[in-house]
Amino acid sequence: MAGLQWRQLKLVAGIMLGCCLLTTSGWALDLGGADLSLKSTTEYRLQWSDRPASFMSVDEDQDQDLFETLTVDVNWQSLGLTFSSMASYAKDLDGTRQGSIFQDYTDSRGNHRQDFECYYAYLEKTGLFTDNLTVRAGRQYAYGAETVQFDGILARYDLPQWLGLEVETFGGLVTQHYSDLGPDGIGGANLRIRPMSGLAVDLNAVIFEETSWETSIYWQPSDLWKFRSRIAFVNDHTRFFDSGLEATIAATGTVLDFSFYRRYEIASDADFLFDLSYTLDEALSSEMNRLYLMQEEGFLEFDIRINQPIPLVQGLTIFGRYTNRNLAHGEDENLYNTDFQRVTAGFNLAECFGWQGFNCSAGISQWWEDRDQFYEGESTSWFADIQHELFHKLELEAGYYHKSEDVNSLIENEASTRYRAAVAYRLCEHSRLELAYEYAQDDFYEDGLGVDYINTLSIRLDLNF
Repeated sequence: MAGLQWRQLKLVAGIMLGCCLLTTSGWALDLGGADLSLKSTTEYRLQWSDRPASFMSVDEDQDQDLFETLTVDVNWQSLGLTFSSMASYAKDLDGTRQGSIFQDYTDSRGNHRQDFECYYAYLEKTGLFTDNLTVRAGRQYAYGAETVQFDGILARYDLPQWLGLEVETFGGLVTQHYSDLGPDGIGGANLRIRPMSGLAVDLNAVIFEETSWETSIYWQPSDLWKFRSRIAFVNDHTRFFDSGLEATIAATGTVLDFSFYRRYEIASDADFLFDLSYTLDEALSSEMNRLYLMQEEGFLEFDIRINQPIPLVQGLTIFGRYTNRNLAHGEDENLYNTDFQRVTAGFNLAECFGWQGFNCSAGISQWWEDRDQFYEGESTSWFADIQHELFHKLELEAGYYHKSEDVNSLIENEASTRYRAAVAYRLCEHSRLELAYEYAQDDFYEDGLGVDYINTLSIRLDLNF
């Protein structure tokens, strides 16, 4: 950690200490009978590596950043009013230079190297005109055929329960933090029908440049059976079909899950319009006006999962999973798309041998990949995570991940070796302070970034009151 700017580190530590003293001492705020809820996460992150190779334009080997996320909820229950907001702030503390391996989105935000984002800030009124009507105005999200962030109005009407009908409609100006969509209007509607107990049917639509449709069925005839199915379209082009069945064997506690997913070839530029992703060709260029998830071609995937509690050992559950993906007929394999099979097995252990607050999970995963006649891969992955809580105050965590060959890097975890250790202390009822360290090593780092490894040290303070 040579060259660490201790003045900035001491400033961050001072801010966190001040917040801790504030919450431990306690405080009150009178808002005229309203209930106030605040959630804050402050994180200082230091990254460093070995010195980048000569082909890198900058030999910078460390980076310091500060992140803050704040959620505020104010509830006037007597008036049926609620104000909710969530915002984040990111600041590059040490001026990461152009071409550094640590350069990120914050570093592109002008000379100040900082970024502010308001995720949502809206006022909601329940019981407007009638007990069943709720209206929300401001920046918000709507969920249905798409996940939409917009500035506008959402109205939800719940008909009497015996009718089993919920109606939601929304409209306004679409917003997206990472690209300029312009002042374009967006609207949509969600309809849920409950014809009988345990059965729900959703019909959802979003209207923007093109119309996204989605219909879903959720059916739970008993505690032992669950069925789900979704199909989605953009205009008249099928996007995907998804179906699954979960069954529980009561006598043994065995849980079985069978799922089927069919992704169709993208036939519309508006597909995945609201995903914060990018195309390989555009490569996050400054001229980009839309962000699409265009890398994924059509494929068919089957997935089978099993969870089995072991009665002989309290808290022990073993699990297994088999996945088989095949590209649709005529699709070419490439960096993002491949036929593969995966088998995973492992266990979860919770509070075994009377250890209160102890949880452990570990497993192994085997991949077989058949990308094309020149590239075939096989990889074995091992993973383990341990958490332990002591005295209801101290939390200890450790994690390990390794895979024998760097294949499927865009499908599984990208780092071929990763260690993580963290210790957290609950300062009081409202605050939690965490110190975490992570080490990552990957062939991709050597080839793409010119370094052998990357270290990450973070200090995080969570406040909730």
